[in-house]
Amino acid sequence: MASLVHILPCLVAALALYAFLGLPLATRIAPRPLAIMMAPGLGWAAHSVLALPLMFALGMSRLAVVLVFVVPLCVAMAASWRDWRDVGPQTSPAFGTRLVYGLALAGAAILATVLMAAVLPKYSSSGVTLAGPIFDHSKIAMIDDMARLGVPPGNPFFGAEGSPPRLSYYYLWHFSAAELSVLFNISGWEADAVLAWVTDFASLTLMIGLAVWLSGRVSAALWAVALAATGSVRPLLYAIFGVDRAEAIVGYQSGFGGWLFQTTWAPQHTASAMCAVIAAYLLVQAAERTRVLTVLLFALVMAAGFESSTWVGGIVFPLAAGPVALLWLARAAPPRRLAIVASLGAAAIIALLLIAPFLYDQVRMSMLRGDGSPVAIQPFVVLGDDVMDWIGDRFGSGIAFIANAAAYWFILLPVEFPAFLLTGLAGFYGLSRERGGAPDRKVVVIGFGISLAASLGAAWLLLSTLGENNDLGWRAVLPGVLLLIVFGAAGLSRLDAARRPYLLGIAVVLLLLGMPDGVRFGYGNFVVKPNAASKGFAATPALWRAVRRHTGPDERIANNPAFMEIATPWPVNISWALLANRRSCYAGLSLIGPFSAQSHAHQEVIDAQFARVFEGKSQLGDIVDLAMRYHCAVAVVTPSDGAWTSDPFATSPLYRLVENTADWRIYRVVPVKP
Repeated sequence: MASLVHILPCLVAALALYAFLGLPLATRIAPRPLAIMMAPGLGWAAHSVLALPLMFALGMSRLAVVLVFVVPLCVAMAASWRDWRDVGPQTSPAFGTRLVYGLALAGAAILATVLMAAVLPKYSSSGVTLAGPIFDHSKIAMIDDMARLGVPPGNPFFGAEGSPPRLSYYYLWHFSAAELSVLFNISGWEADAVLAWVTDFASLTLMIGLAVWLSGRVSAALWAVALAATGSVRPLLYAIFGVDRAEAIVGYQSGFGGWLFQTTWAPQHTASAMCAVIAAYLLVQAAERTRVLTVLLFALVMAAGFESSTWVGGIVFPLAAGPVALLWLARAAPPRRLAIVASLGAAAIIALLLIAPFLYDQVRMSMLRGDGSPVAIQPFVVLGDDVMDWIGDRFGSGIAFIANAAAYWFILLPVEFPAFLLTGLAGFYGLSRERGGAPDRKVVVIGFGISLAASLGAAWLLLSTLGENNDLGWRAVLPGVLLLIVFGAAGLSRLDAARRPYLLGIAVVLLLLGMPDGVRFGYGNFVVKPNAASKGFAATPALWRAVRRHTGPDERIANNPAFMEIATPWPVNISWALLANRRSCYAGLSLIGPFSAQSHAHQEVIDAQFARVFEGKSQLGDIVDLAMRYHCAVAVVTPSDGAWTSDPFATSPLYRLVENTADWRIYRVVPVKP
């Protein structure tokens, strides 16, 4: 199980590493106060995207990982020392400024800890329970796989004959966690928690730095933390109108949400959104003043964004970057246009070279799956079927379509982002209309405004077709969420409460509307009611230790995909994902969808086959398929499986029993004689 004893010192060390790596880079592209706040995110992005190809070449040994951190760290510290020597001691900020920054950073650390708590096991007399967001952290199996076997990663979820040998996924964030796992000698579960905390904290400090820089008010730091801590207004609507009636108008509760919610569930997408915001800043800087370092960092951050989330870095950011680049070309003096094209083109080429392996694998997987385009154009579904039918019957289907499309902007966004939607838009308007402000800030505001529109627009109109959920729509909104918080905090810090107290009052009311859901969500990360699986889950580490004794590092295991599935609100093979540290030949329907070349129909067939084997109802040829087709080197049967009393492995000549206890049976495949 993941342990705080291991996690806490490692997260401090990881934050220091990324901050020290990023600081000399950030100070060369941003004013020093902003650079300090940008450093952890920039350091993570630049280091990770360069470390990945190095690990391809060197292998992911402990020595290689140490060198990949230590060598650039020494260079970064030397550069920082030279900067300090050349510039000399900086004037210390006033005590009040230091106090506000300290409070904001403490708040950011607390928020990051609240979010990380969702990943940790909860111990009680009833056993071990897990919070709901652990469902999406089942990708910890990828972290363990890379830490154990290196990169490029294989597919830990599925191993059928003819499947692509490499993992097709945007796995840079998980690779970074695997680096930390090897560097600090901690489990993949613990490394996931460490990097989740660092990502949460780094994204918050980025928002704090940008809000303070754009507004010129240090109080924006506190507003940024407060806005980020808010959630949806749904609990209030549910209490007043009831769940069914409210959801008919505001849509069902899904993975679409604010920073607090989405960062807890999928920190890799938040890391990509953080890269998208930094890249938007760098794009403007590269277009304004062509410098080699800016162009190179722009390329690295773009690549890191794509390799952490195809939805954010591969779709949303290009949708924003294109218009920003064209705008800067149009407003630039003719002699400057060639330099802008050359610098941005060079950055794009470098980024494409870095992401080429990811792009190839994902395109190949999509073609093999044969389910059509992974992205479709369809407005986000908000209104319920009954409401749509009512509107259609009275006004026509065209009006119903328009009503649903408008509901995204006028219902869903205000409901999900009550604290920072209106304040963010008002803050952007004020900053963009400001006269006499610093020119470098004004151009960044314009670039961020275009990025905000692209993010909210992509979430509105684009639909992912790879799974049952609209993962693209959920994640595409994240850069916009970060920017709305930045603009909202900047705008609120500039309010003159003495002249316009009603505006501050409205902002506080909006903040209070989102705060109860934020508190509820944070509480749920710490306190989880035990369920029927809690006692059994507490005993599973011993099972997986036994399995590892009989399984090679690169071999695959078969266990019941439904094993411990009630440990999470949505069924998933979570015990295997968190604790096995071995590949699965079939990890379950919820885990192979994004990671296999099988069509949806064929996935259902495979799921049914594994289900009947472990229910003890196997058919002729099923065990042969497990051994030969799916490469299941080891099979695990437990008393909760129907196969415990009707065991198909015990009667098959293809497997032999290697360990038998009251709690498990472990079988190994019999080697085929030549």
